[in-house]
Formats: sequence, structure tokens, C-alpha cells
Amino acid sequence: MSKLNKELNRAIIHSLTGKYSLYIFQILSLAVLSRIFTPEMFGALAAVQMLVMFFQLVSNSGLAPAVVYQDKIDRDIRDGLFSFTFLFACGLTLIFLLFGSGLLNWLGLAEYETLVYVLAVSVFSSALSMLPAACLQKDAKFLAMAQAEIFAELVAFSVCIAMYYADFGFIALAMKFALTPLFRLIFYYLKAGNTTLGRPKFGKQIGAIKLFFDFAKFQFLFQLVNFFSRNLDTLLITKYFGAATIGFYEKSYQVMRYPLQLFTFAITPALQPVLTKYKGQPELVETAYYRVIYKLALLGCAVAFVLFWAADDVVFIMFGAQWHQTAPILSLLAVSIPLQMVLSSTGGVYQAFGFTKQQLWCGLFSAATNVTAISLGVYWHDLELLCLLLVSAFIINYLQCFILLQFMVFKTGLHFRFWLISLLILLPYCNLLIHWRVEQNAETMLSALYQSSVISAASFALVALIYFATKGLMESHTKLKSS
Repeated sequence: MSKLNKELNRAIIHSLTGKYSLYIFQILSLAVLSRIFTPEMFGALAAVQMLVMFFQLVSNSGLAPAVVYQDKIDRDIRDGLFSFTFLFACGLTLIFLLFGSGLLNWLGLAEYETLVYVLAVSVFSSALSMLPAACLQKDAKFLAMAQAEIFAELVAFSVCIAMYYADFGFIALAMKFALTPLFRLIFYYLKAGNTTLGRPKFGKQIGAIKLFFDFAKFQFLFQLVNFFSRNLDTLLITKYFGAATIGFYEKSYQVMRYPLQLFTFAITPALQPVLTKYKGQPELVETAYYRVIYKLALLGCAVAFVLFWAADDVVFIMFGAQWHQTAPILSLLAVSIPLQMVLSSTGGVYQAFGFTKQQLWCGLFSAATNVTAISLGVYWHDLELLCLLLVSAFIINYLQCFILLQFMVFKTGLHFRFWLISLLILLPYCNLLIHWRVEQNAETMLSALYQSSVISAASFALVALIYFATKGLMESHTKLKSS
């Protein structure tokens, strides 16, 4: 076994151990909360939580991967970056308070306005925790990160339960999601003292952010595009289907994402710190990477088949009888699990090689296909059709992303390993051919799939045209300025 494989296996094992402990606790706490709070409450929270997630994404701004990618960071730069994140966190929190109420009014959920003030705490905490978390990730201290996250979840869950029995009602649920990032920040900050970078403090060199800008800008744009393409469904379903429906949809999406969290999201953080050391040896990285994703694909297939055929039982065990409408949605989304597990792992490879611009292109393409699928599902006001279109769009996204990865990053083209992994991750889609009752809605679905493909291709072509036109103008301007 090569040195790269040994380092990668060690980092993955540590990451998996920590993440599994966290997810087990999260699943158990979710099972409890789902039985004492209604689907409508979770739906309203999901709508506001989407805005919180957006501000969390902006607060990261691609800086965490940039810190991990940077070879050397001295104390002054570290402290200046921490000062920048503090000021940024304050600004984002104020903007969140201004826009949060307007979002709830637009969605027809004005009675939940208190949520905005409660969840503002999580916006500030998430923004400020970026650097302490990056310090731990750079040293691959995934067990320490998991300990911090488990403690944060435990304290926030305890406060939530105590407030529920003290008759705080819906606010108790909101406090759970508000306090988790706050306690996570505290524990991250304490544990960062045992890292190579050390515990960050406030410093004067706020301009140090410029050192990370080139790497972070494409990473940030990718996260921004990916966020909107993945969360547009939450907004539109809340607006046109109602809070209760989004509650069922979010729960099904959450269950579908657990395998991704248990495997891919636990493995991906371990990829960048290790693979970055071997970015000059793409063939070696490619071999090690495919060994990882073969295992992901096999695990994903097993989970997908179980969730597809036993969705009713899984939903009843995890959430209780009041969430039975989640099962049909879960069955549809489950077929894409192995595909998403493999696709989600590509981010660590793109970042390890510094190919964040190419990663942005993948995000733009995925956004075009996902948004088209979601919009068509909302247009026909059919939630199951929306899910079918979305899992179909994932196939197109996978092919585009991996073709770019093979030709631009690994520079090896499409070979047997690529086709084998493609066959594995598409196997669960056969469930739809066996089980789905095509005759009931065949004409509408085929028409939707055709329109989705055409509109997605047109959208991506338009984005590409704008990009190259803008790039050409900028290059011309630079040449004129230099001359």
C-alpha cells in the first residue's frame, strides 16, 4: 500500500469515527423532536433555516478550503483573518435581521417572525467559527471536530427539551438550531489551541484576506451557485405547496441525505488535506480516489435499495405516524443516493489540485439542470414529478462533472474505471422502471423530461456565453491598461 493510501485511510477512519458518533446522536435527537413538534412547525423552520444556510455559506466565502490549501500561514495573517471574520459576522447578522422578516412575509409565514431574531445567533456564530474549524481541518483533527460538534448538539438539544417542557412551544425548536452553532464555535475555539496554526486572536492585518482571495473566489461562487440550485425547491414548495408539504419534503430529503452525511460528507473533509500533498502526481491521486468511490458506490446502492422498498417502515420508525406522507417522496429521492455520494466527493479533488474554477463550472451546469427540473415540477404542481425530474437531473450533472474531472484534472480521459462506477451508481434507477406506474402519467413525464433537457442545455449555453464574453472584455481591458 502506498504512502498516499495509508495517509488517506487514516484520515478517512478518523473522519468517519467522528462523524458517525455525531450522526447517531443527530438521528436520535431528530426522532424525539419529530414526535413532539408538528410538520408545519418544521416546514416554517426549514424556510427560515434556508436563509440561515445562505448566510453561513457567505460567511465561509470559500475561506476554509483556502486556509487548508495554503502551505504557510504566520500568526499575524491568522489573527488578521480572524478579525476580518468577526467584522464580517457582525455585518451578515445585521443583513439577516433586515431580510429575514421580508422572506417570511413573502412566504405567508409572518406569524413565525420571532424565528428571525432567534436564528440570528446562528448566523453570527457560524461566520466566526470558520477559522477555528479550518485550523482543525488543516491538521486533519477530525475526532476533535466531532467531539466539539457532539457536545454542541447535546447542550442545544438539552436546552430545547427543557424549554419545551417549560411551555415555550415553537421557540424551543428554534433554539435548538440557534444554539448548536454557538456552542460549536466555543468548542472549536478551545480545541484550536492544539493545532499547528494555534488559537486565533484579534489582529490588525485585516488586509490578509487578499492572500486567500484567488483561491476562495471560485470556491465561494461554486458554493453560492450550488446553494441556490439545491435550495430553490425549499422556497418554491413552501410558496406554492404550503408549510406542511415542505415539512414532509424536507424530512424525506433529510433522510435521503443521511447516507451522504454518514459516508461522503464524512470522507470528503479528509480528501483535500491529504490529496493536496500529492497534487503533483495526478495518476497516483486518481488511483487512490477511485478506490474510495468504489466503496462509496457499493454502500450507496445497498442503502438506496433499502430506502426505496422500505420507505414506509423507515419513516414510521424515525419520525412516527404523522409523517407518513414523507414515504412516497423518499422512495423517489432514494434512487439517487449512490450517484450523489460519488458526485459530492469530487469537491475535495478539485480543491486539492486548486481547480476551483473548474469546480465552479460544474456548479453552474448543475444549477441550470436542477433549477429547470424544480421549476417544471412546480409549474405542473406535482411534487412526485418534481422529485422524478430532480433525480434525472442528477444523472446529467454527474456525467458533466466527471468528464471534466477526467479530462481537466486527471488528464486521462474516460476509461474502464469510469464506466464501471457509472454502472454501479445508476443501478438503483432500475427500481423506477420496476415500480413506477408510468402508464398513469407517461405523457406528462416524458414531456417534462424532454423540456428539462432542452431548457437545461440552453441555460448552460447562455451562462457559458456570458462568462466568455465577460472574460474577453476583461482580458482586452487588461492589455490596453498594460500598454
